[in-house]
Amino acid sequence: MDPFVAPFAEALDRVHDDIYQLVEPMTDETINWWHPNLANTVGILLRHIAGSERYWIVQVVGGRAVMRDRAAEFERERLAKAPLVSDLRAAQAEARGVLASLTADDLAQTVEVPFRGSARAVPRQWAVTTSLMHTAYHHGQIQLFAKLAGAS
Repeated sequence: MDPFVAPFAEALDRVHDDIYQLVEPMTDETINWWHPNLANTVGILLRHIAGSERYWIVQVVGGRAVMRDRAAEFERERLAKAPLVSDLRAAQAEARGVLASLTADDLAQTVEVPFRGSARAVPRQWAVTTSLMHTAYHHGQIQLFAKLAGAS
């Protein structure tokens, strides 16, 4: 892997490892627990992280079309932990595959993305960083949910 790209892949793996460590002791009941003043559950966040990483890294950075229904990621329904973790691992592997194929020059190339209501040309590195920040943000939410649900 390109030495400039490797830290991005390492950060992706690190945040995923932290998420898996939090989720491992959780039950289906825990991942479906919700606070009455909040909209999401751990299960919803796991599904959303997978969709988001596929969009930002696999589609925007890697150029592969991804079928994503973002709104469906937030639908409230009873979810099972095992398939969510499996899908998140698959999304991580897909994102890592894209990162492994890139060079520093590839990350400097711009792509056009919809952003806050308009099209914006951004370097691919920006899209990878945005994805990592987004996953880390939701990792923090999962930490909070684990504490509130009594799972940690």
